[in-house]
Amino acid sequence: MGKLLRAEPEGSKFLEGYPQTKDALQKAKWLQFIQKFRGYHREVTKAFARSFKDNKVEIGDLKFTVTEGSLAQATSLPQTGERWFKNRSMEDQQWKKILKNPGMDTSIFTKGIPVSFVKEEWTALLLLVQKFFTCEGRFRILYVYHAKIMMHFMGEHDINLPYFLLSSLRKMCSTVQRNINNIEPHLCHHGLVKILIEEQLKAKRDTWERFLVRNHFQEVGEASGSSPKVPRKSRRKRREEVTPEIAVQVETVPETAVQEEIVQDLVEEEIDAHNSEEEIDPEIVVDVDQIAQEIISETLQEIAQEAVQKKKESRKKQKKDKGKAIAQETYLTPEHFSEEDTQPLAHRLAQLHEAALTKKMQKQKQKQQKGK
Repeated sequence: MGKLLRAEPEGSKFLEGYPQTKDALQKAKWLQFIQKFRGYHREVTKAFARSFKDNKVEIGDLKFTVTEGSLAQATSLPQTGERWFKNRSMEDQQWKKILKNPGMDTSIFTKGIPVSFVKEEWTALLLLVQKFFTCEGRFRILYVYHAKIMMHFMGEHDINLPYFLLSSLRKMCSTVQRNINNIEPHLCHHGLVKILIEEQLKAKRDTWERFLVRNHFQEVGEASGSSPKVPRKSRRKRREEVTPEIAVQVETVPETAVQEEIVQDLVEEEIDAHNSEEEIDPEIVVDVDQIAQEIISETLQEIAQEAVQKKKESRKKQKKDKGKAIAQETYLTPEHFSEEDTQPLAHRLAQLHEAALTKKMQKQKQKQQKGK
C-alpha cells in the first residue's frame, strides 16, 4: 500500500474542483471553515503532536491550550449538536439514504462500504468529509462515522464538530507519542494545526511566516506554501537524480564520477558568483536549473573534444607501436644465440670464406698423402 495522503488540501482549490458542494457547505455553516485551509508545515505538526498533553501545547516560543471553545473560535464551526466521536456506536439508520440501495445489508462489509455503492450526488461531500474532518488518507471506503457527519446535510442529528475535531486531535497526538520512532504514518490534521496556531498569533499581532522563522522551522525568504520545507539534498543524491538525457551523455565519457563532481562544483561557483556580483531581492529566485544546464552542456562539449583528441593520439601511437613491433619481431635474435649471430655481415662472410678455404686445403693434403 502506498503512502497515505493525510494532509488537507487548500480549501479554495478544493471548492474550485467541486463547486457543487459550495451551497451545501454554506447552508451547513461549514464554508468559512473550509476556506481557512491555506497550507501547512509538517515539522510544526510534529512539534504539536509531540508536545500535546492535557490539551496544552508548546511549539517553540508559543504556548496555548486547545479546547472545544478555542477550536470553535478558530474554525468558525458552530459549537452545537451531539458530542459524538468514532468510538461510539450509531443506532440511527437514516444515513443509509446516501446509498444507491438504502435497504441493502451493510453488515456484509466488514472493512467499510465501497464508494461505488454511494449515490453520485453524495460522493463529493463524502470526499470533503474524508479530506478535512477525518483525514484517514483513504478515499474509496465509506465508514459509518463518515455517514454520521454527513447526516449534518440532511438536517438530522447534527454533531458537535469542534468536539469531534478535538477528539481526533487527541487521538492523533496519543498515537504519535506511542510511536515516537515512527511518527510520519500517524500525522494528520496538518492544516487544522496551522489554523489553531494562526488564531493564537493573530491575538498577538504576529504572523505565521515570522513564527516559522523565529522558531527555526524555515529560513528568511523561504515561501511557506502548502507543502513542507524540503531540505537541501546532498551532492551525491543530486547526482543520482540527473535527468535521463544528461545521464546518457555523461555515461559515454570516461571517469563520469569525477566529471559530475566538477560539473556540480562549477554550478555552485556560478551561483555564488552571481549572488556576490549584485544584491538579490529575497523574492527573486536564481534559475539554478538553467545555470546547471548551461555549465553541463559546455563541460560535456569540452570533455567530448578532449576524448576525440585522446582517441586520435591513441591511434597514432598504436600505428607507431605496431610498426615498431613488426620490426622488433623481424630482427629479434633468438634466446639461444651464438657469438657469430651478433657479428657484422662482412665479418661473418669473411669467417665463412676462411673456414671453407681451410677445409678445402685439408682435403687436398689428404689426397696427396693417399697418392704417396
